[in-house]
Amino acid sequence: MKPNYPYSNSVFDLVDAQWFHFSTIIQFRIWLVLLAKSDSMGCIFTTVARPMQTYQKARLARDSRYDGKFFVAVKTTKIYCRPICPASPPKEENVVYYQSAVQAQDAGFRPCLRCRPESAPFSAAWLGNEAILTKAIQRIQSGALNQQTVEQFSESLGISDRYLRKIFQQHLGMSPQHYANHHRLMLAKQLLQQTQLAVTDIALSAGFNSVRRFNDSFKSTMKLSPSELRKKTQNIDKTMVDIKLRLFYRPPYNWAQIQEFLQLRELPLIEKVSSNSYSRTFSINQSSGWFKATHQPKKHSFDVEISISDYADLMAAVAQIKKVLDLDSDIETIEKHLAQDKKLKPVLTKGLRLPACWNTFEAGIKAILGQQVSVKAAYGHTHKLIEELGSDTAQGLKLFPTPQQIADADLSFLRMPGRRKQTLKDFAAWFQQKEHKEQDFELSDILSINGIGPWSYEYIKLRSGEDPDAFPEKDLGVIKALEAHQITDTSKWSPWRSYATLHLWNSL
Repeated sequence: MKPNYPYSNSVFDLVDAQWFHFSTIIQFRIWLVLLAKSDSMGCIFTTVARPMQTYQKARLARDSRYDGKFFVAVKTTKIYCRPICPASPPKEENVVYYQSAVQAQDAGFRPCLRCRPESAPFSAAWLGNEAILTKAIQRIQSGALNQQTVEQFSESLGISDRYLRKIFQQHLGMSPQHYANHHRLMLAKQLLQQTQLAVTDIALSAGFNSVRRFNDSFKSTMKLSPSELRKKTQNIDKTMVDIKLRLFYRPPYNWAQIQEFLQLRELPLIEKVSSNSYSRTFSINQSSGWFKATHQPKKHSFDVEISISDYADLMAAVAQIKKVLDLDSDIETIEKHLAQDKKLKPVLTKGLRLPACWNTFEAGIKAILGQQVSVKAAYGHTHKLIEELGSDTAQGLKLFPTPQQIADADLSFLRMPGRRKQTLKDFAAWFQQKEHKEQDFELSDILSINGIGPWSYEYIKLRSGEDPDAFPEKDLGVIKALEAHQITDTSKWSPWRSYATLHLWNSL
């Protein structure tokens, strides 16, 4: 059973789809009834007529605000596209709409070679309110199922493999392995069309254990071999670096404010902020690397150059870069929700994103170093820490220190209270221990570490990009902004209080 829930002009169009038999139509009708009562599926509609009209208008206008929110499948060509596809729009009677690329592909449609659906920003709206499913998908997109079995993966999430398969089948109509293979193929297609990497390296980067398996899976799904697809791509820049990808977002994207935020916190030993780009070194799994993201506002995207020591970790690196730049957020929905608070509304800046640290550990170290000092002093301490403990890179820069490097270090070079130095070492030792465990861990456990309180905990969640609803209510900047705007109730901002916090800081 594949409850993919496409949308076309009539029930007869649904029957025409080869996989859509009578029992699925019954499921679809039940789903519509439930949807009319609740917005639990995270969709922007409550009836068939409304999505049909919205989707039709959006695709005909090539509205970039809907990029990644739905996909357009053409029954006559068996190809699916993004709503911004530059090709001549097909007739409405030949169109079926899907809320995700994986559902369109699972229904037998191939990705368009022009608009490249694999490049669309990710949208979690169609996942509903299943937090564990969202977390599982995010981890799969980071390559978690490339080296693990489903049993090991589900155990790391703290659930049974049976339940994991159940929620994937319920919400996506497929297994976790099927979804993971789709994501591998989409990354491979992106690398084939946008880079000059050898097919062997692309297979490894996309998470395939062998070139033969990659070729078979790719040809079975795309109806083309990897080499045939590459021949069809005419616009590869022969002078480009090995890995250069275009990562898209849904506008608006307020780069000016994000650039200012990053510039204020720039650490020259590991990163550089320019008027139109952000670059930095990174460590991920057992690899290290460097990336540079250059903003392309007219194309609603960033051109991202990546250098990495092991191609097997490229998938995880790309997912992390998207998080650092906050590319997948549905910022219009977030701002619309926050604007319901009449006192907060004047504070909002259109298109403001939530730039993240590279990972949770880096966010934690910065939070501890920032306790009871100014932003300038905090980043002075962080610069010194990197200078003393960070490993050198081929680019003449440094890597942010690892948990082991900090846990084992003599921190006497830091001019701060001894208790805070011990908190740094305790946090690094705690993180190092958790990293070696295969099971997921609760970040709230850090509250048991002497020197880490509610402010640090909420700040870490916010700056790591892990929780859009983090809210450091004891932060001096937040308190000052709340008083200035006479705001007393912040509960209504959930589930996006992290964004509200950034708007408050930005208003000072």
